[in-house]
Amino acid sequence: MNMSPKVRPLWKRLLLMVGTSILWAYKALHLPRAILPRDLKSVVSNWTHEMFWMLLKSGFTKAYIDQPSYFKMPTSFKPKAQVAPQFQLSEADIKLFYTQGFLGPFDAFSHDDMMDFKREVLALENENSKTYGWATPRDRHFESPRLWNYMKCPAITERCAQILGPDLLVWRSQYFYKGPKSPAIQWHQASTFMVEDYQDPGIFPPDRSEVFQLTVWVAIDDATPERGCLRFARGTHERIRAIQFGGEEGFYKAAYTFDFDEAKEDCVELPVKAGQFIIFTERCIHGSGPNTTDHHRLAFNMRVIPTHVPAYTNKKYYRSVYNGGKYHLDKWGVALLRGEDRLRLSRAIPPADLETGEFTRVIPPGEPLPMPRRKAAA
Repeated sequence: MNMSPKVRPLWKRLLLMVGTSILWAYKALHLPRAILPRDLKSVVSNWTHEMFWMLLKSGFTKAYIDQPSYFKMPTSFKPKAQVAPQFQLSEADIKLFYTQGFLGPFDAFSHDDMMDFKREVLALENENSKTYGWATPRDRHFESPRLWNYMKCPAITERCAQILGPDLLVWRSQYFYKGPKSPAIQWHQASTFMVEDYQDPGIFPPDRSEVFQLTVWVAIDDATPERGCLRFARGTHERIRAIQFGGEEGFYKAAYTFDFDEAKEDCVELPVKAGQFIIFTERCIHGSGPNTTDHHRLAFNMRVIPTHVPAYTNKKYYRSVYNGGKYHLDKWGVALLRGEDRLRLSRAIPPADLETGEFTRVIPPGEPLPMPRRKAAA
C-alpha cells in the first residue's frame, strides 16, 4: 500500500476515498481484523478517527503528518531523576523545555574529539550497515562502540533522565551528512513515527499527550546558520499538524506543503558548536536551512524513550517513505542507555554487543537483560 504524500488524479482519489471509507466503517464497527491483509490490518488498527476524517474531507489531498497527539502541560516541573550537580536542570529549565519544546545547547565533547570522529563517520557514509545490509545512516550505534559510548555520555543521559525518568532506552540513532551546498530540510514534526510509512507507529506510548520521547542532536561539525543549523518553532509541539500532498519543498524523498506559516510563529535558529548537543521533542516543528558553504555539517542523533514505551512491537520490518528503504529488524533491538529495563517490553540488544560492536543475538521481550560483565580484579 503506497502512502507516499503525492498528488493523485481524481479517479485514483475517488477510489481511495471509497476504500478508506470502508476501512473506517470496519474500524468503527469493531469487525475482526485477523482476516485482513497486513497493510489493511495496520491501517484499521493504527489510524485514529481523525486520520480517516482528514483524508476523506480533503478528497485525499491532505493528511496528518503523523499520528495525532495533543500535548498536555505537566503539573510539576521537578526533575524525574537525581543526578550529579554539574548536570542538574532547574525546575525553570524543565518548564522552559515543556514550554518551547527544546533545550540547549549543552557541552559534551571536545572539538578535537569530534574532528577525529568526523573522519570515521565520513568513511562509513557509503558502507553497508551490518544491521540492515545496505548503506544507511541509521542505527550505526549497533556496530560502532565509539558512537555508543558518546551516546552514553553523562552530560546527555543525566539531562534526559530528569525529563523522562531514570530508566532509559535508545530505539534509534542516525548520522546526518549535510554536505556542501546541500538544500534545506523543510519544516516537519513527528509523534509516534507513523510518518515513516503511514501504517505502523514506531513507538507505542500509553499516553500520547505526554512527552514520551526525546531526540538528542549532537553536532560533529560546527552547525552555523550558513551551514544549515537546526531551526525550531517555539511551542508548536501542542498538536500534530496536517500536510497538503505535493509541493516544492521536500523532506528527503517526500514532497508536501506543511500546514504551518513561519511568519506567524516564533521561529529561531539554534547554532551549535562541535561537541555540543540539543534536546528536543520531535513534536516541536523543526527543520534546517541550506548549507551554503563548501564544508560539511555532520551530526548524529538518538531517540530516547522511557522503558514503559514499547518500540516496533511485533514487527519484522519497517518501511520509510521519505528515506526510500525497508529495514528488516532481525538484528534490531532497543539499547539500554541508563538505569534498568525491568519491564522488558521490546526486543533488545545485549549490552555486551554494544560495547564490542559485534552482533550475537536479539533478546526477546520479557527476557531479562544479562548483567554487565564485571572487570576482573587486578
